[in-house]
Amino acid sequence: MTTTDTTDRAALHALLRAQSAAWAAGDGAAFAATFTPDAVFVSVIGEHIQGSAELARVMQEGFDGFMRDTRLSEPERTTIGFPAPDVAVVVTSGVCVLRGGATTGDPADRSIQTRTAVRSGGRWLFASFQNTRIRQAP
Repeated sequence: MTTTDTTDRAALHALLRAQSAAWAAGDGAAFAATFTPDAVFVSVIGEHIQGSAELARVMQEGFDGFMRDTRLSEPERTTIGFPAPDVAVVVTSGVCVLRGGATTGDPADRSIQTRTAVRSGGRWLFASFQNTRIRQAP
C-alpha cells in the first residue's frame, strides 16, 4: 500500500465517521455535507434522493421523526477500492440503526451500503450511496 493509498483510506474512514457523527447528532445538513452537491442516494426502502440539498431535507425530516435518537452501529466490515485515482468504492456491511441505549441491533436490520466517493480539490466526498438489507437466500 502506498502512502497516498494509506492517506486516502484514512480520509475515507474519516468521512464515514463524520457521517455517523452527523446521524448520531440528528443533523441532516452535516450528514448531507459528506456528499457532493449532485449526489444520488438510494435508501434501504428504495427511496431515490437526488442532490445533497434534498438529502439534507429528507434526512432532517427523519431525524426529527422516526429516526430521532438513533445512531448507526459500527460496520462489521469495511472495504475500500480505487478503480481510478480520484474515485473510491466504499462498502460497509453489517450496519444497524441503534435505538436508545442499545449496543447491538436486531440481526434482521443488518444492511450493506455501497458508496462511490470522488476526490475534488483534494477533498473526498460521496457521490452515490445505496443501502440494502442483508437477507439469506431462500
